[in-house]
Amino acid sequence: MHTLDTPYRFQAGSYLVIARTVQDDDVDTSFDETGETADKIASGEWQAFGTIVDVIDQHGVVIGSDSLWGSIYADPEEFFTAHRDSNPENRNCSIKTMPGVIGHYFPGMVRNATREAREYLRGVQARHVRAA
Repeated sequence: MHTLDTPYRFQAGSYLVIARTVQDDDVDTSFDETGETADKIASGEWQAFGTIVDVIDQHGVVIGSDSLWGSIYADPEEFFTAHRDSNPENRNCSIKTMPGVIGHYFPGMVRNATREAREYLRGVQARHVRAA
C-alpha cells in the first residue's frame, strides 16, 4: 500500500486522529464510457486513491478506523476541504440525508472512526470493571 499523503492530523487529548491517502491501483472506472477518466489517471492528471482515517491511542495502537476507496480527484486535497464550500452544489459529496441537507464523506469518516474508538474504549473500561 503506497501512502500518498497525510493531509489531516488532529490531536484530541492523548488521542491522534489522522487521515491518509493511499494510491488505489484497482479503482473501478466502469462508469467511464469515453475512457477519459482512465486516460487522466494513467497520465497522472488525476489521482485515484483511498482514504483511511485512524484514531490512535497514546501507545500508537489504532482503536478506531474508517476507509473509503475509489476516489478520483485532480487534487486529492479537495476531498478534505470541499465540504467547507459555501455553495452546497460545489461540495464533494452526493450523500443526501434529508431534503436540503448534504452529508459529506470525510467528516463522516472522522465521526465513524471516532465512534469506533469510543466503543473500543467502553469495552476496555467494562472489562476492567468486571475484573476488579
